[in-house]
Amino acid sequence: MKYIILLISMLCSLAHARGQYIPTDLNPKYNTKINPKYNAKLNPDYTSSINPKYNTRINPTYTSTLNPKFNAAINPTYTSAINPKYNSDINPKYNADLNPKYNWRINPNYGGAANTGKDAWAGKYVFDKNEDAIGFLISANDMVYLYFSMKREWIGYFVKANDNFNFFSIDGNWSGEYLCSDSEQGFNWFDANADWKKIYVK
Repeated sequence: MKYIILLISMLCSLAHARGQYIPTDLNPKYNTKINPKYNAKLNPDYTSSINPKYNTRINPTYTSTLNPKFNAAINPTYTSAINPKYNSDINPKYNADLNPKYNWRINPNYGGAANTGKDAWAGKYVFDKNEDAIGFLISANDMVYLYFSMKREWIGYFVKANDNFNFFSIDGNWSGEYLCSDSEQGFNWFDANADWKKIYVK
């Protein structure tokens, strides 16, 4: 009986490790093309066109169309279509298709995309300034990315607003933080003051 329990524990550990495997072409530690430290085109500190501080066209502070304070169309407070509190279609709490507790396909703990390897991957990894993976995004639909830690804990979600994605807590509270395109199929994470958090998504 002890051996059976030991075997089951080992299999669970292997499954968990497999779920955290990042293919080298998606890992900035091994692929400098996607690493902002080595590819200046992806680094907001060196490429002004992708830095909201220097490119006013992508800065919500200076471009009213991107600023939820001045553009009601992308302000979750005034536009129910992008507010998870009023639009159940984009709220994982009320839409079972978007909720990893009820939809195993988007739950990394139950054989979802993050557990099945690169071929079934339907999201992106989140990296800190040291190229360490701190989480991953799973695409729930065209409007919503679910955000998980690398320990597979559901942290919150991003809702599309024009070209950016606004970050919400699981309870649907808008943080003011957002993802802005790096111009090459990835995102940089900015805080409410348009400061790059040195976090990026690939």
